[in-house]
Amino acid sequence: MEQLEAEVCVVGAGFAGLAAARRLRCDDRTVVVLEARDRVGGRVWNKTLDDGTVVSVGGTWLGKHHHRMFDLVQEVGMKVYPQYEGPDEDTPADIVLRLHDHNSHYQGLTPDIGWWGLLCLGIAIERLNELVASVPLDRPWAAPRARELDAQTLGAWLGSDWNVPSENARIMLTTSLRLLFSADPASVSLLGALVLGRGGAKEGFTYYMDAGVTETHLVDGGAPEVARRLGEELGDSLRLSVPVRRIVHSDAGVEVIGDGVSVRAKYVIVTAPPLLAGQLEYHPPLPDAYGQLMRQMPPGAIIRVVTTYSTPFWRTKGLTGQTVAPQSPVPVSIDQSPPTPGDGEPPLGVLSSYAIAEDAFRLSRMDPEERRELWLGELAKRLGPEAADPLQYGETDWTAEQWSQGGMIGHFPPGVLTSCGSVLHEPFGRIYWAGTERATLMHGLMEGAVRSGEKAALEIAAKLDEGGAS
Repeated sequence: MEQLEAEVCVVGAGFAGLAAARRLRCDDRTVVVLEARDRVGGRVWNKTLDDGTVVSVGGTWLGKHHHRMFDLVQEVGMKVYPQYEGPDEDTPADIVLRLHDHNSHYQGLTPDIGWWGLLCLGIAIERLNELVASVPLDRPWAAPRARELDAQTLGAWLGSDWNVPSENARIMLTTSLRLLFSADPASVSLLGALVLGRGGAKEGFTYYMDAGVTETHLVDGGAPEVARRLGEELGDSLRLSVPVRRIVHSDAGVEVIGDGVSVRAKYVIVTAPPLLAGQLEYHPPLPDAYGQLMRQMPPGAIIRVVTTYSTPFWRTKGLTGQTVAPQSPVPVSIDQSPPTPGDGEPPLGVLSSYAIAEDAFRLSRMDPEERRELWLGELAKRLGPEAADPLQYGETDWTAEQWSQGGMIGHFPPGVLTSCGSVLHEPFGRIYWAGTERATLMHGLMEGAVRSGEKAALEIAAKLDEGGAS
């Protein structure tokens, strides 16, 4: 087994791990990063379709408050371009809503669900945001009525006629929140859901539910290319295809043992998704709260399909490419096309669409050709027959990915936060944690992952400056 030494070992080369390693190296600290996959990026991934087209199939969009991500894009020599919202500022394009087998068009945050539905939707979101405002940013388990909120599910709250008296409003809100967690709201603690809303700063859930705020820009070349360039900067300090199996820790330091590689370090930052971090062997064992928390933060289920077309045909119809179909197994699509070429020709049309939660499970069991036919048929209902005839069709089932085991974020089931959530942000001895689930602001996003990784790095750097005291 190869033996390495460093001041800090980082487990995982997603954005949290890469940001932590980069921050430490800027402070002239020695770092080794161990990554189980044969690539960097984690839940951010560029895949090559059969015709050679490269598309992002994980974290993709940047938006408001994503300051660190925008900085990193620039620092690695890349650029961003705006999400398509219409031919110009004075001519916004439409979003398609398909509800009760009927298509309607809308702009902004005002879907065509009737005045009563819109009123109820607005009041429900405001009520959720009032609850969000009551949750301490760093200590959600200390919120007023924390145990009551943690015993209730998000699904139960949405199902109450007192909270959401309009059926159409409930359908729309439930779909939006299912997408955020890639899970049935009935499996998500209400308090746990508020943690995500708190990550939207003063805007609460409104922040996450408005694509015009969270999905304002794409990276030219893809966010995964940013991760690749960050990994390239690490040189031999980055080891790919090295799953970590065991962390031995003491007051004197840590030994991180992976397949074929062992790293002796003063500190370790574990940035793997919580469920996977909880599957590592720790010697001596961690206090129960740490292991229980990680093992009880499951990711949701999500299948993402990217389809390409000779042009983004929906734009000629006055559409953004964004569609919402709450009663469809493929409830959302969004334009992911590259920037317009310099010669003024239209870009390649690229559309992302998703199946989540129980629909993802059901579709994953279908015959691939049957699933493709169903999927494209759902898109055609909203965007027209052209959607059913793509140049390329590529699926990514994140639940089937060994080193993800599910959707883009782990969630908190009922009772978890109030029983063991107090260790969510707490290191144990020389073991620190980072990742988008550990973030306070921008929780669940690439931005949150970067901030969380940098925070852990700064805390460890301060410890090293003190002489390595635990």
